[in-house]
Amino acid sequence: MAGARPAACGGQAARKAASDLGACGALMLADRSSKFLAWCLVLPCLCALSPPVSAGGFSSLDFGSRRLGMMAVVGKPDDLTALFHNPAGLTLLHGWQFYHGQTWIIGDTQFKMYDSHGELQPADHTISPNWNVGVLPFLAVASDLGSDRFRLGLSVYAPNGFGASLPEDEPTRYHLANALFISGRASITGAVEVTRRLSIGASASLICNYLKARKAMNALVFQDPDNRFLPYDEISSSDAWLDLDGLGWSWALDAGILVEPIDGFRLGASFSGGSRVDMAGKVRLTLPDGSTQQADQTTTMAIPFTLRTGINWEFAPDFELGVDVTYWHYQVLQEQRTSLSSPVMGFSEFVDPKNYGNGLLWCFGLMVHLSETWDVMIGFQQDYTPIPEKTLTLETSARDTKAVSMGARWQVTDSVRIGFAFERLWNDLADVQESETVPPTNIKGPGGLTYFSSDVSFSL
Repeated sequence: MAGARPAACGGQAARKAASDLGACGALMLADRSSKFLAWCLVLPCLCALSPPVSAGGFSSLDFGSRRLGMMAVVGKPDDLTALFHNPAGLTLLHGWQFYHGQTWIIGDTQFKMYDSHGELQPADHTISPNWNVGVLPFLAVASDLGSDRFRLGLSVYAPNGFGASLPEDEPTRYHLANALFISGRASITGAVEVTRRLSIGASASLICNYLKARKAMNALVFQDPDNRFLPYDEISSSDAWLDLDGLGWSWALDAGILVEPIDGFRLGASFSGGSRVDMAGKVRLTLPDGSTQQADQTTTMAIPFTLRTGINWEFAPDFELGVDVTYWHYQVLQEQRTSLSSPVMGFSEFVDPKNYGNGLLWCFGLMVHLSETWDVMIGFQQDYTPIPEKTLTLETSARDTKAVSMGARWQVTDSVRIGFAFERLWNDLADVQESETVPPTNIKGPGGLTYFSSDVSFSL
């Protein structure tokens, strides 16, 4: 029957079981199974160190009003976000250039979770985050240094900056209660106009990644995942809470090329190198009686390399058509390893299967130059997730997506241009019923993201 309470360990029985197990005993059902129980309880929590992954990949592409408004940008990156999208595009700019942009992202999702009988829980309402937001800032400066062919640029930006909070009285607290992930880059870029029709560029970046997350654990949920759906006041007294954080540094090399074989038709391509990241931080487990276990942790993960290609065609006066394709080599993330400085519940290392595939995105857009001072843009995007359903988690729950966008740019003066853009993205309906996570992340529900972007360019 839909909405029926799970039969195992419900009501007074749940409270009595938690009491009998005791605060620490709740994490050890029996000596022979304690290590297995520890594995199943702690491992999913440490796996919250996984960075949020969009349908496409590790880094959001949504920098700049041209990218967000028109979607396609690699074939003609004509502002300082070229430092990210295609370093060779710097040669399209002259003199001194200054740029600041921000993209704000608001997530909206609602879902229910399948119990072991295939019924959706909670029966009387859907679950939604308290908040789910992201911000992608970009700050850059570049100059031709008085040269006709050479460009040099410096940039600081965050291609991934997301946070979310889920209600701590919902069954989702055993998957994730709140999380914050920030990935920032500081880059130096050089570009050369080899000939009038060929430019090349390259960047070196220092990468900093930070993550903080919190979730609940409960031995009764391990015994029977359906106990997640018991009323909060019947099971929360036996909840333990795990808090973790991680900070890691790495570096990457990027390269780009821009070719204009005929006037008005450009081909662009860029390559962003992958890298290994070791996230180091603390793991703190607070048991129901208030006692704690704590250890230092190091989690090793991989940032995939990215390949982007694009065209920009000025097919008629004042009209531009662009098409981009982006590939993320996410299959490098088949597992994630976490090492602890001291054992937590008997374990000093955990291995989390990921089994990711590769990500692919394609998009196209149109720009119209309405006048010497105004441009308007529209775009469409299709993005394919690298995350298999069996290893999907709430913090990496993206499905395939579609998005539409629009934007405008205004040349305020000869030196100042401002841009605005809007994008609406829809996830394909999530309907996961074969999850292998502990507890199972079997969910059903829609979701989406709304993007707002603004930027200002100043030239000398």
